Amino acid sequence: MSDIRKVTGAILIGGESRRMGRDKADLLWDGKTLVERVHERIAPLVEEVLLVVRPDRLPWAENLAPTGVRVVTDRVEAHGPLAGIHAALSEAAFARVLVVACDMPDLQPSLLVGLLDDASAEVVVPRTKFGFEPLLAVYAKSCLPAVEQALADGPSRIPAFYAKVSVSEWNESRLRRLDPELRSLVNVNRPEDLTR
Repeated sequence: MSDIRKVTGAILIGGESRRMGRDKADLLWDGKTLVERVHERIAPLVEEVLLVVRPDRLPWAENLAPTGVRVVTDRVEAHGPLAGIHAALSEAAFARVLVVACDMPDLQPSLLVGLLDDASAEVVVPRTKFGFEPLLAVYAKSCLPAVEQALADGPSRIPAFYAKVSVSEWNESRLRRLDPELRSLVNVNRPEDLTR
């Protein structure tokens, strides 16, 4: 289960964190920054890890990056996490990229392995009653043209390009087989989430 896969892991830390009121990536959770927590969960499973950030946050991100993690910046401005996925796919050394948000501190290795080992589509993504979870998903580099078209069309939500690629949707029952409490999907969005 812990074998390293020829996959790139990408931690997105570029959000504006309006609900938190400050950058989330360096917030502490059980004595570690959120970035350290997420890195700890994905690094044993993938060959390389990228930290993806807006260009204006580069010096901060470089100071925050765990050892051996390469920091890359969005190539397209003002397009939110879709720009982060674009940067990750553009910079990745491998054909598939596990994309995770930095504010998901309780990622379960069993679910990560399940998503990584599903090679049936260009996008492997959880989908619950609340919709897709595009910032805990695996993307093939072959998605790049569809991502670039979505970026060219103007600001849009990540799933806007899913119609142009093959998608393996993991429904809630399938997710719960590997992560019974769906702990992987918990986000830290507000200050009270840190003390929950």
